Amino acid sequence: MRYRLGLLGEGISYSLSPMIHEWGLRMTGLSGDYVLLDLSDVEAERLIRSDKNRWDGLNVTTPHKPLAASCCDLLSEPAKLTDAANTLHWKDGKLYGENTDVDGFRNALRQVRGQGRAFQQALVIGSGGAARAVLLALSMAYPTLSVTVAARDIDLAKQRTSVLASAFANVAYSLPQEASSILPEFDLVIQATPVGSYKVPGSPLPLPLIFAPNAHVMDLVYAPRQTSFLAAAASCGTQVSNGLLMLLAQAAASFELWSGRQFPLEKAMTELLPRLEQE
Repeated sequence: MRYRLGLLGEGISYSLSPMIHEWGLRMTGLSGDYVLLDLSDVEAERLIRSDKNRWDGLNVTTPHKPLAASCCDLLSEPAKLTDAANTLHWKDGKLYGENTDVDGFRNALRQVRGQGRAFQQALVIGSGGAARAVLLALSMAYPTLSVTVAARDIDLAKQRTSVLASAFANVAYSLPQEASSILPEFDLVIQATPVGSYKVPGSPLPLPLIFAPNAHVMDLVYAPRQTSFLAAAASCGTQVSNGLLMLLAQAAASFELWSGRQFPLEKAMTELLPRLEQE
């Protein structure tokens, strides 16, 4: 069997997903192709609904994750709670939607927690699919956490995240300029918007950015490897990490859904991750 896999998005100009999944296929003795599908909303919906016999599995990225969820016959609990599906697979003629971003972020967070970190105050920047996956993962790891969600449209952010945010001990919402002014209050900061990527340059919060020296700052963007946001955090003496580890871990979970084979994630962490850092 030769697997037919792909990444569905819009305006895709750079992706490490083919490299990850092709490595996974080789390591597990499977064969297949992983292609990039740069499509509009209309084209993406047509492909999802009509081309199920062509694909063994699809990843979905910005901005199509909510659309993908709406097309599914069945959704996993994480996909339901986040209203976003980043992994699609077909079984018995039905389309199943999963959100492996949750597992991906939980894995990235475990690397931080493995260093003995116990967080009290978290800032999550954004309210889109990635931010909702972060909130769900954080609620599993730190239900007593106090969380602030920073977004340009607070009403929309509340609408998108209220169910997820209710799992925390304390929840607040703020505009970006307000969040920027209180950055030193947070010991965990997660930047979960595309801002700062090659495709969407800029800063997700107004300058200047002053972080608590004991904080850990995570930017889910991985191209570039160090965004201006992470550079500002590093200059304050904080620990920083980009989105590569989350990318690798969510891809591993997707791969296992499609193939039924265990993705060698520990091996990938030591062998593949350094190569991804250099790409």
